[in-house]
Amino acid sequence: MKQHISFLRRQCAAVLCSLAAAASVLTLTASADEPYDVYNYNRLGEAVPSHAGYVAERSVSGTDLGTGAFSSPQDLFRSADDCFYIADTGNSRIVKTDGDLTAVLQIYDSFTLPDGTRTRLKNPRGVFVSPDTGRMYIADTENNRALICEPDGTVCMEITKPDSPVYDRDLTFLPQKILCDSAGNIYIVLSNTTKGAAMFSAEGEFIGYYGANAVARTAKVIADHFWNLIASDEGRRHSNRAAPTAFDNFDIDSEKGFIYTSTSSGASDTDIVKKVNPEGYNLFGYLSDHKWGDLFSAWYSGTTYKTRIVDLDIGEDGSINCLDQTTGRVFQYDKEANLLFILGGTGDQLGTFSSGGNVTAVETKGAGCEEICVLDAGKGAVTVFTQTDFGQTVHTATDLYNRGYYEEALEPWQTVLRQDGNYRRACLGISSAYYNMGRYRDAMKYAKRADASWVYNRAFGRYRSEWLRAHLNGILAGCVLLLAAWIVLKQYRKKKHNRQKGGAAA
Repeated sequence: MKQHISFLRRQCAAVLCSLAAAASVLTLTASADEPYDVYNYNRLGEAVPSHAGYVAERSVSGTDLGTGAFSSPQDLFRSADDCFYIADTGNSRIVKTDGDLTAVLQIYDSFTLPDGTRTRLKNPRGVFVSPDTGRMYIADTENNRALICEPDGTVCMEITKPDSPVYDRDLTFLPQKILCDSAGNIYIVLSNTTKGAAMFSAEGEFIGYYGANAVARTAKVIADHFWNLIASDEGRRHSNRAAPTAFDNFDIDSEKGFIYTSTSSGASDTDIVKKVNPEGYNLFGYLSDHKWGDLFSAWYSGTTYKTRIVDLDIGEDGSINCLDQTTGRVFQYDKEANLLFILGGTGDQLGTFSSGGNVTAVETKGAGCEEICVLDAGKGAVTVFTQTDFGQTVHTATDLYNRGYYEEALEPWQTVLRQDGNYRRACLGISSAYYNMGRYRDAMKYAKRADASWVYNRAFGRYRSEWLRAHLNGILAGCVLLLAAWIVLKQYRKKKHNRQKGGAAA
C-alpha cells in the first residue's frame, strides 16, 4: 500500500513538473513568435533579448474597411471621442473610422467653404482633431493651405501663406503636420523652413515661429564659427551660415499643454525629441547624454543605420512613443524618457513593415497605452499591437513609480524582474522602493545591479548615516575607553619611568 501511494506521488510530481515546463515553453514561445527581434538594453547598454511588451494582433487596410486601397497614407490620429482619422494622401481624402478600426464613419474628400462653394483636398499629409472643439485641422499640402473644419465638413477657416515680414515671401507654403492647443493657437510644420513650427492665433493671424531647433554642434559648424571670428568682413559675408534642422513632426499633451517635437536627422542629440513648454523652452534639455532610438547603429546584422524619428505620440499615461522610420520600430519611453519597450521591424509578416522608410505615423489607445497603432504607407495599412501581461505589469509599475507610489510599485517591479532578469528599469524601481522604505542596504544592492551610481551613492549616504546613528553610542563609548586606557597607560609609564629614575639615583 505504501509503495502504491509513493508511486502515485511520484507520478503526480512528474505530471506537475511537465505542466510547469509546458507553461514555461508556451510563455517563451509566445514571446519568441514575434517576427522581429524582441530586445531591450541592460545595465551595460548592451542589447539583450527580452519579453515582448506588445504583440501584433491584426492589420487593417483600406480594402478591409471597404473604402478601396489606401494610397501612401501619411498621418494617423485618434480623437478624444475614440475615432481614428487617416490622412489618405494619395487618394486626397481623410478617412474617419471607429475606435476599433472596423467601420468607416465618414470620408472627407470635399468641403464647403464659407462662401458656399465646394473645395477638394490635394495630397493632405496631416490631420488633427481638437479635443476642446471637435474641429478638424488638415494640412492640405499641395493646395498650399490648412483647413479648419466642423465635423460635417464645413470650413470655418482657411490658412494660407502669411502676409508678414517675418515670413519669407520666397518660400512656398507647404504644410506637413498640424495641431492646436487648448487656447486655439494653431501650429503647422512646414517642409521648407528651419525656424520651427509656424504659429497662428485662433483667428488665423500669423504670430511667428515656435520651438526652433538649435544648430547642431558638428565639427564643421565649430570650425566655421572659429574662422568667422578671425575672418574679414568680406570673408564673413561669403561664408556659409549654419542653420538649425527643421523638425518633422509633433504631438501635444492635451492635459499638460506641452508640445513634443521629433527631428529625423541632422539635429543635436537634445533636439531629436523635445518637450517644449508654452515659452518655447526645451524641458528635455537636461538629457544631454540621452540617446533616442537604438543605442548602437546595428542590431544582429552586419549593416549600419541611423535612427530617424519621424513621428511620436504621447499616450494618455504620458508615455512617449517614437517611430523610427529606418528600422520600422517603435521605441516606447515613460514620461521621464526611460526606455520601456521596443517593437516592430521590417519584413512581410504581421508586426513588421515595408522597408525603405515607409512607416509614417504612430498612435496609442487606452489609459494604460493598451494598444499601439502604426501606419505603413508602403503596405497601405494600420497594424494594431496589443499589450501583453508583461507589458501591463511594466506599465502598472511605471505609473505607480512616476506618481510617487514607490512602495506600492515594489511588488509589480519584482514581478517584472522575475520574468526578465535583465530589465534594468525594474532594478531602479525596486531600489527606489527600498530607499523610501528605509531599507538602504537593499536599495544599494539593486542600484548596483542596475549600474546606477547616482542611486547607489544616495542610498549609501543614508545607509552610512543610519549606521553611524545606530552605533554612535558604542563608538563614543569605545573612544572614551581608548582615551581612558591611553591616560592610564601614560600615567603608568610615567610612574615606571620615575621609579627607574629614582632607583638609578640611589
